Amino acid sequence: MKYLIAAFVTLLIASSSAFSDGHQTNHTRIKRQFSLGSIPIVLTNNGLTTLVDLVVKAGLAEALSGPGPFTVFAPINNAFTTVDPSILNAILSDITVLRKVIAYHVVESTLPAALFKNELTPLSASGENLRVNVYDSGDAKTVTINGALKIRTLEATNGVIHVINKVLIPEPESNIIEVLEKKGNFTTLLTALAVAGLTTTIQNAGPFTLFAPTDDAFRSLPAGTLDSLITNREELKKVLLSHVASGTLYKRGLSSGLVPVIAGGNVKAAVGFNGAMFGNAQMIETDLFASNGVIHVINSVILHSVGQTPKVVFTQPSKAVDSQPTKPPVNQQKTRVARNIASILNENGLTTLADLLVKAGLVNVLSQQGPFTLFAPTNDAFNAVDSVTLNALLQDVNLLKRVLTYHVVPSAIPPVSIKNELVTNSLAGESLRINEYNNRKVVTINGALRLKALEAENGIVYVIDKVLIPDNNKSIVKVLETKGKFTTLMTALVVSGLKNHLDSAGPFTLFAPSDDAFKALPAGVLNSLFTNPSELKKVLLSHVIPTTVYSRGLSSGHLNLARGGKVAVTVSQSGVKISNANIIEADLAAANGVIHVINNLI
Repeated sequence: MKYLIAAFVTLLIASSSAFSDGHQTNHTRIKRQFSLGSIPIVLTNNGLTTLVDLVVKAGLAEALSGPGPFTVFAPINNAFTTVDPSILNAILSDITVLRKVIAYHVVESTLPAALFKNELTPLSASGENLRVNVYDSGDAKTVTINGALKIRTLEATNGVIHVINKVLIPEPESNIIEVLEKKGNFTTLLTALAVAGLTTTIQNAGPFTLFAPTDDAFRSLPAGTLDSLITNREELKKVLLSHVASGTLYKRGLSSGLVPVIAGGNVKAAVGFNGAMFGNAQMIETDLFASNGVIHVINSVILHSVGQTPKVVFTQPSKAVDSQPTKPPVNQQKTRVARNIASILNENGLTTLADLLVKAGLVNVLSQQGPFTLFAPTNDAFNAVDSVTLNALLQDVNLLKRVLTYHVVPSAIPPVSIKNELVTNSLAGESLRINEYNNRKVVTINGALRLKALEAENGIVYVIDKVLIPDNNKSIVKVLETKGKFTTLMTALVVSGLKNHLDSAGPFTLFAPSDDAFKALPAGVLNSLFTNPSELKKVLLSHVIPTTVYSRGLSSGHLNLARGGKVAVTVSQSGVKISNANIIEADLAAANGVIHVINNLI
């Protein structure tokens, strides 16, 4: 394992991505071997392949390769998977709509991070405005574009790319009132705004943040309350303005504490891992974009500007609005107040990782609202890395940043969301693979064992027993080629017609015989196999499992083979045997599975 990590780090030093030392959320990554390229090239080199494919499909690659300058707000690959399927299909099936959506992510001028300021509204290439917000909480800053979190910044020869965690959907420009009218479940709120004489203000002024109670929220008020407010215009106005904050506060800009409202005074908010509260109301839909601000939908009416601090319980948020008044959570007084991820590391003895985050200048990033998922190696995991490798990390802060951000996912992955073969993008841009074994009792991340989970107010920490190295973006075939000791196996894959399959499909587990394993075959056996591709294919498929099985997922018993049938596995203190072969090197991660090196053919 130590030699494997050392080899990876040597490769990384030669071709590592560089991170800017400026703004903590701007992890500008420039691969040295590529130098700077045009925007499509930089997108490709940094793994933003879904956006690149759509740019090509829309016929805009040539335009974005031109002199520019351009600013591109580039959604990560996972962002496209979260778009409603009906909306995504509508975009993909209409080239005109697709072009408009992509153009909405482009500004025809350069907007470096240094020029971002709160409430900046640049005009997109599609003709609609975007809204940039900068939220400052102590030393940390959070930047959003229409509520999407800016993750990092990439430089190109013809502009700048800001990587974001959501797809931006251009809609007909509508002010807050028009958005409420279109949604259809705010009839009472719209009537109340008209009675209070606030419609014109909310329609034309701003920017505002409106915490908007639904019709069901008004119906849940005590009997007579709404009628009393309607007949008392000044009191109604005060209540409604307790739902309005000055400025645009997207969910990413909200934190637990006091929110000043236009009525005067404050409403206490609580923002947690699985939900957010405003006063006594739960936010059930957030970040509805409007031309003059943003709307968060809530399930209760706020009757006072100052109330008791709501506490967040880490449970699944409600799927729908309850027609009854919101009840406080059971045993609310026992709810633990979680701290942010950076604080939790030291509290739980993960001091080596905490120290390295300080050295890399990443503490402020993990102190932001998030949510984040951090895969946190134990102190012993870092001790297991050989001193040469560790020194290389300590001496190259850009390499250190890349390795550490490979352990971070810019979204929350709670335990209930984990499933076998889950692939997610890290903050470094490379993917991670999560696997479950033994009825979910064993969970691995790129083969590292998950030891325990720790909740934080801005995400979740999974403690793991290995340091993760960002070099698993090659297919199984490419990994074999780079290792240099599988020449015979590579030839056999070509002869049998399996090379392309193992290069592009998957996920697979390959028990890979080394060149020495083939040399150990009885005389004439290998030549006989090479002259009979069909028999050779059967033999090779006896080394392939049609799923990802890291060493932590292996136990004595049998595994189903890709060719059909089973192969015996024996796990003992002396090692692991697959049929008659010993695993001599385990857990070589690949983009489409994992490789275990064996010393005999099966």
